[in-house]
Amino acid sequence: MPDLSEVLGSLMISLVHARRMADEETAAVAEYYKDNPLLEGMSLPRVRVPELTIDLPVTIDRHVDATNAQLDTPGNIHKALLQQLHTTLDDEDILSSTKSFQNLFSKDVKKALDRVYEQQKNTNGKITRESVVRAVDDALQAALKKSTAGEEISGDKKAALTEALRHRVSAVALKAAAIPASLKASAVTSEVKEKATNDSSVRLSITLREEGLEWATSASGKGGKRSHLLPE
Repeated sequence: MPDLSEVLGSLMISLVHARRMADEETAAVAEYYKDNPLLEGMSLPRVRVPELTIDLPVTIDRHVDATNAQLDTPGNIHKALLQQLHTTLDDEDILSSTKSFQNLFSKDVKKALDRVYEQQKNTNGKITRESVVRAVDDALQAALKKSTAGEEISGDKKAALTEALRHRVSAVALKAAAIPASLKASAVTSEVKEKATNDSSVRLSITLREEGLEWATSASGKGGKRSHLLPE
């Protein structure tokens, strides 16, 4: 049984692909006009659907409760962070000269993870991945300040370390992501006819508006090119 969000999403996806199919046909017609001396000066026909209103009967079968995110254990996250720390500080000289910093970070980040884990228990699991990322980032910056690592690790290496740890903790922080509440619904004609009652069936009047995007290319700060999708 699909979610109501899947039914609505399918409608929007179908409109996107309808626009794609129409544009592909317009491109084919453009080639035909170009090769025809009697048509090459004429404007191209292009059909668009700027707004589409759909009256859709659906049956609402049941409600599925939301589930909260589950934080992984502090021990697992701590282990992954220390592995990432050694991987990023892969130079032997850096590893050997920053032992005090590594020990400080290990202790500070363990305390931070334990604190966040306790907060999760007190909030019934309603915790975000970003709160864990920030706790780890704070522990890293505190360890850098309390040790001599600020002088022993170059600025580029510190920036790379900060970014690597942020990505790593973001990837491993949650054992299970949060799942929002949903409505199980059906829009299949035969199923709606069979199940429809005054209590379970509704009619949705949906208006979809088409907004076009186009690629724009600009120079990046490092001399390369970067493409962006912008409104038409």
